[in-house]
Amino acid sequence: MILEIYKSWVIVLVLHELVHIFFVLLLNGKIGKVVIGNFFFLNIKKVAISPIVINCSVSYEEDSNWGLGKQALILLMPAVINLTMGIWIGFDFIFIKIFSLFIAINSLLPIPYLQTDGYLMFKEIQKRVVFKKN
Repeated sequence: MILEIYKSWVIVLVLHELVHIFFVLLLNGKIGKVVIGNFFFLNIKKVAISPIVINCSVSYEEDSNWGLGKQALILLMPAVINLTMGIWIGFDFIFIKIFSLFIAINSLLPIPYLQTDGYLMFKEIQKRVVFKKN
């Protein structure tokens, strides 16, 4: 039972980070650093994107002509995928369902301490609004 819970948690976290990677590569960005747990580090460049929970993150270097829409795709699509999984996956995979919903909601909330995807998107919007005012 404990192994099933742990396996479900890892599946959901890795899928979340893979969606970040997919959209960065789709939009011709450069992957910086991929961290999954305490055991897998791929160090390319150091730019923070979003640690979902402790020790799970992807960093990227954005293209100079990316607008707010492309950044929103990279930051918020993993939460949408997790939310969709949490809603549509069957009750046979109850832990994946629960963890997917938890991570989706957690990612969308702008929590500064956790540097969630929602918070990073909020900071991007805030940067654009301040830039347009000046």
